[in-house]
Amino acid sequence: MKFTLKLNQEEATAFTNFSQQVKPDDLDLNDFIRSIFFAGIRSIEEELTKNLVKHMEENRDDYEASGFTFDEEGKLTGVDEATASGTIEVLE
Repeated sequence: MKFTLKLNQEEATAFTNFSQQVKPDDLDLNDFIRSIFFAGIRSIEEELTKNLVKHMEENRDDYEASGFTFDEEGKLTGVDEATASGTIEVLE
């Protein structure tokens, strides 16, 4: 799979400067960009999961009726990184 990201001149210069400063020497540019991409995806996934859990806790009655469980403090139970993570399959 191939992604193309179009940057304006200022963004391209900023990325070039950034990558020259922080990219480990033993990592080629493609692998560096790939690691940045996946770190960003994981960060977005964590934020979305936190927002979903917050929404579920704020609407506890609706979710309890659907079978979700909450502790005495109203916190959603049974959801943590181990149970929330899955496998991403890329279909080309």
